[in-house]
Amino acid sequence: MCREEAQEAFSHIDEFKAAGASRVVALVKENVGTEVEDFRKGYWPGDILMDKEQEFYKALGGGSPHKPFSGLASFLAMLLNPFATRGTKQNLARCKAKKVDGNITGEGFVAGGCYVLRRDGTAAFSFLEKELGDHAKVQDILAALREATKPE
Repeated sequence: MCREEAQEAFSHIDEFKAAGASRVVALVKENVGTEVEDFRKGYWPGDILMDKEQEFYKALGGGSPHKPFSGLASFLAMLLNPFATRGTKQNLARCKAKKVDGNITGEGFVAGGCYVLRRDGTAAFSFLEKELGDHAKVQDILAALREATKPE
């Protein structure tokens, strides 16, 4: 599902830069097989940085990476439950409808998100996926960029 978000965000890269972004990067936590290469080809042709220590994910999660599911069993239980109303299930359906392929390579239960940083390195905006596949709103990112890059 992060592929869908990356694809959407990259389609707004010119707007982000016009709003003041000096650099827009995608962070990944692992590279299993051709995972990053495939991500670059189909979803994020821009800068990709590796965060093996998951510092970005720890920062977003308030000290430890946020995992909406305790593991594969709880994820599968949610998928198979016809009464489940979790956002992850809706997000998966949205990705499927858009024909954005996911992958089942590597550890896929750490939630991501988005940061907009000021020049001094402090966060002007942060967004944590509460459910896998949640996205920061483009309007919120643009507003944060404009605020973060205002002349003092």
